[in-house]
Amino acid sequence: MKLTTFILMIALVQASASVTAQRVTLKENNKPLSTILKEIKRQTGYVFFSSDFDPAKENLSIKVTNASLEEALEACFKRLAIHYVLIDKTIFLTRKTDLSDQKKEILLRGIVLDEKGQSIPGVGVKLKGSMVSTSTDVNGSFSINVPGPGSVLVITYIGYETQEVTVVNDKNLSITLKPSEKALEEVAVVGFGTQRKVSLIGAQSTISSKELKQPVASVTQSLAGRIAGVVGVQRSGEPGRSTADIWIRGISTFGGNKSNPLVLVDGVERSIDNIDPEDIESFTVLKDASGTAVYGVRGANGVVLVQTKTGKVGKNTILFDYNEGMSTFTKRPEMAEGLTYMNMANEASVGRGGIVQYTQDYINKTASNADPLLYPNVNWMDAILNKYSNNRRANLNASGGVDKAQYYVSLAYFNESGFLKTNDLKQYNSSLDYNRYNFTSNLNLKLTKTTKLDLGLQGYASTGNYPGENTQDIFGTAMDVSPVIYPVMYPGNFIPGKASNGGQRNPYADLTRRGYRTEFKNQLYSNLRLTQDLGMLTEGLTATGMFSFDSYNENFIKRSKRESTYFPENLPGTNSPYKPDGTLNLKETFTSGGNYLSFNPDRNGNRKTYTEAALNYDRAFGKHRVGALLLGYASDGTEPFAGDFTTSIPKRMLGLAARATYSYDDRYFAEFNFGYNGSELFAPQKRYGAFPAFGIGWIPSNEKFWEPIRSTVSFLKFRYSDGVTGIGEINGRRFAYLTLVSENDNGYQFGKNFNGYRGINVTDYGVDISWAESRKQDLGMEFRTLNDNLHVIVDVFKEHRTGIFLQRGSIPGFIGLTNSPWGNLGIVDNKGIDATVEYNVKIGQVDLGLRGTVTYNQDKLLRDDRPEQPYPWMSHIGDNVLARYGYVAEKLFDSQAEIDASAVPGSKASILPGDIKYKDLNGDGVINDYDKTKIGRGDVPNLIYGFGFNLSYKGFAISTLFQALENADVMLGGNGIIPFNGGDSNVFSNINDRWTPENPAQDVFYPRLAYGEAQNINNSLESSWWVKDVSFLRLKSAQISYNLPKNFTSKLRLGNVAVYAIGTNLLTFSKFKLWDPELNTNAARGRANGTKYPMTANVSLGLNIKF
Repeated sequence: MKLTTFILMIALVQASASVTAQRVTLKENNKPLSTILKEIKRQTGYVFFSSDFDPAKENLSIKVTNASLEEALEACFKRLAIHYVLIDKTIFLTRKTDLSDQKKEILLRGIVLDEKGQSIPGVGVKLKGSMVSTSTDVNGSFSINVPGPGSVLVITYIGYETQEVTVVNDKNLSITLKPSEKALEEVAVVGFGTQRKVSLIGAQSTISSKELKQPVASVTQSLAGRIAGVVGVQRSGEPGRSTADIWIRGISTFGGNKSNPLVLVDGVERSIDNIDPEDIESFTVLKDASGTAVYGVRGANGVVLVQTKTGKVGKNTILFDYNEGMSTFTKRPEMAEGLTYMNMANEASVGRGGIVQYTQDYINKTASNADPLLYPNVNWMDAILNKYSNNRRANLNASGGVDKAQYYVSLAYFNESGFLKTNDLKQYNSSLDYNRYNFTSNLNLKLTKTTKLDLGLQGYASTGNYPGENTQDIFGTAMDVSPVIYPVMYPGNFIPGKASNGGQRNPYADLTRRGYRTEFKNQLYSNLRLTQDLGMLTEGLTATGMFSFDSYNENFIKRSKRESTYFPENLPGTNSPYKPDGTLNLKETFTSGGNYLSFNPDRNGNRKTYTEAALNYDRAFGKHRVGALLLGYASDGTEPFAGDFTTSIPKRMLGLAARATYSYDDRYFAEFNFGYNGSELFAPQKRYGAFPAFGIGWIPSNEKFWEPIRSTVSFLKFRYSDGVTGIGEINGRRFAYLTLVSENDNGYQFGKNFNGYRGINVTDYGVDISWAESRKQDLGMEFRTLNDNLHVIVDVFKEHRTGIFLQRGSIPGFIGLTNSPWGNLGIVDNKGIDATVEYNVKIGQVDLGLRGTVTYNQDKLLRDDRPEQPYPWMSHIGDNVLARYGYVAEKLFDSQAEIDASAVPGSKASILPGDIKYKDLNGDGVINDYDKTKIGRGDVPNLIYGFGFNLSYKGFAISTLFQALENADVMLGGNGIIPFNGGDSNVFSNINDRWTPENPAQDVFYPRLAYGEAQNINNSLESSWWVKDVSFLRLKSAQISYNLPKNFTSKLRLGNVAVYAIGTNLLTFSKFKLWDPELNTNAARGRANGTKYPMTANVSLGLNIKF
């Protein structure tokens, strides 16, 4: 297995745990106890602390040889009134008042719960009057050594009252914390810092790191339905390429402009696609202008803030988590088998006056399976795909620290294999396999009483092995090639092929005989942050400085070849291709250029530095509290392997951010945010822009008049924000104010002879453009009721985006421009609502938690630069930005008379009953572009909701999440979808759901069948007939776990052991049945036919160990 690294590390951990078994040898005569203890420290590494006596004043004689540490300590103290306690690598010594009062220490265990009965991780547990301390683990459990009954534990956690618990006996403790009054010091992550949650005005959503721990390659796959305001869609299940697309509150732009949010990891713009979820401390989404204005030109599409884990003061902790599972497709496209295919092909051809494509004799011989080499019936999906694949994930991390230093280190491994088959006879590996190795290291140092230094390193290295041909092309071939054209392979390992130009390719050969590709990628993230408390100048003032360096590299190697193909040919003078010896007479149909692997390397990468300096102020004056932030930042990025001059120029950005906050008595709140930064896209005089935002908040539940109903509604908060953010980036265009030219090698043609003359060509005209601006308004409400068991957050929002970058559509093509100039031309409105509802209750020993989220948005195009349209239905104004356009399919023609009386596209000669009838919107008797209108919304849903529950009883726990996407559609088209569009092209297995003269139904999937492109022209047009609803409800994840009993794990010297089973994408309910409704196939062409690596469902078994 590829887990050698983790097994070795486990061995090292166990080795470190065996220090207590080290042997001690002492021979001292009347020496001070302090001298003897120093010798024990030298031999074992253990440190001694004494609080109420001086070891230098106690003399002792001792002689032990090869004794255990415990034996040596007993020999030291058996004649002295001294008690000792071992905690990790520290031995605490205390004076006993009387030898008869000696007590053996107690190993005390317990669990800490919140007011709802939910366990709390990270709670501080300290033995009062000593330095002995620990903290609760992820399950809220702790263990600590105490001198005996009467000892006092001090329990502390942010947002809750500090509690002291007196130890009565050694029975397990269950401690319930009470929220501190108003939980004023609880903090939330915001842009460029943190704020107290009670004073938070901006709209934001958070998700616990525990919910992100799924057996998936990217955390982006786990977001939709879990976080209010996030729209997420996964478009592929291919290993190494299964990242989901995410948007915040929908899409408010169009024309190819960037619509995905700004993502920051530990304060720096970075990708989260390859972060191990175990290393994530917090995941926050900023949704309104109050939260994103400080990012200025980068914040219009929302902001995602990810913080990686850091160490905590307390006992050193080592955690190991491993899971391994099996995957299968959620829905694999199913094609028609050979007999159905041939009968349908005949119906499609003969039904329109064509010839019989397959004789009955050919069909009968295929059905008999007597000679599969000449009369094959191949399921190409079965030929190239296995039913199951494997995946595994492991993470080993350690954390802990003391007051002046804390650490968190982690190593992680992820592996995912594909479903594609391989040929074991080949000398190279064309299998699909993806491996990723992650590391994280965060060190926090307190250099002085006022100075802190944080150092962070994260990164990954990944390797991917893929077939020589693109997987989407392999799927496309398997779904396109006829099941009866040729077998998978001829005897002797000859590749079947019929076309002399290499067309109608064999999908199995494309998979296993075309070579292979390897990809190696590595990423390094580094952070260095210095924080200085400037309280000597004024209380509450701090200064921070940060520097980061990031490096990314990727290397590709493609080893490819194209072998010759063969097809049987009858022997001269016979009707059989079989030779006398029984072998086939194979004729070479395509000649290979060489049966050897080519070598085609490629590489890419980038480097980026980021520098930040800030002043922060936070101080309370009685009931007044004020805060401020002033921050400047600069970034510099280069692409060392750029392929052109423009791309090689470094990308730089400068910016300022400011924030001012005020609160009175934690009832009234006000906030002002400001961003100021520039973009290389604009001319110097327009390069910098300002983006302000303000917000106000009120907590009525903190008012005196609320006292009578506080027991019913304990918390109520209203907030409102309004502000402006910007966009300063055009995909594929830099320095838009400059005109770009290139030499035209093909030349311009002049005169009657059309002679070519070389010249200079303007590729892009310089334009005077400025920022695209987005004004965002948000009104939010939050309340708690039912003894704080029910928590609801609701936000309504509105966005007005202006100056969207578009290439002018109003300039006619005959003007002769190579590319139309850009301009600030588009306007879009977007409004909607998102909400989170949580209900948690404890019933006896059962903990129950319910959670639901919903996100709904309605975007509307208000202006583009298309010329004024002759008919109102041709205008896009008022439609959503991703709307689909085409013909309205009224019905299927019932008769020739109806055809003669109706408008059709082109000639009526090829139109028959059962073909699609299109609506003549302008009534001119012709179906053409003037009859096109909106026929669909697009494949990005505008309604996302999720709901699930968590249930725990004693050591058992179960949790689920259902995810739903509504109001999304797909436009079907291409080979397979349009039956026999390419003649021999394949058809889907639902081909029986069609119109026929015997079954002239209107509610069928397929209109009347046609054979070949010429006969399919009418029915293959983009129309509402082929727009299908891809809404779905999915059981996104389900998990069941069991924590082994403490009395068992303690015997193994383990803190906690849990076993679990987890599944993802287990059930899907949708009206769309051809393939997984979330899959996006052939998007570049606007028509989908399922030719993409399918989505996967996974079931994994796991083990979680705390050492």
